[in-house]
Amino acid sequence: MRETITREYLSSCIKKELGLPRSESLKLVALILKNLASSLKKDKIVKISSLGTFKIRNKKSRIGRNPKTGKEAIINARSVVTFRASEKLKSRLNIK
Repeated sequence: MRETITREYLSSCIKKELGLPRSESLKLVALILKNLASSLKKDKIVKISSLGTFKIRNKKSRIGRNPKTGKEAIINARSVVTFRASEKLKSRLNIK
């Protein structure tokens, strides 16, 4: 079982499926990821049909606690990316 899907793995899948050279398939993966990130930054939401929705969520600054020491610390405000799977993806994953 594969734990992490890498750019290299995606590239090899594209190479097998489309017959592109390795360098071209690596460029294609890089281009897709670059466009995904820039679209998220610009629009705050990216929907990919049959896969799901990537969304930027802004978190406020808050006080947290170090679990090891119990000492309180301020966690700065930040943006995080969330993913919500589409119904089609969920149904494909739950087929027995």
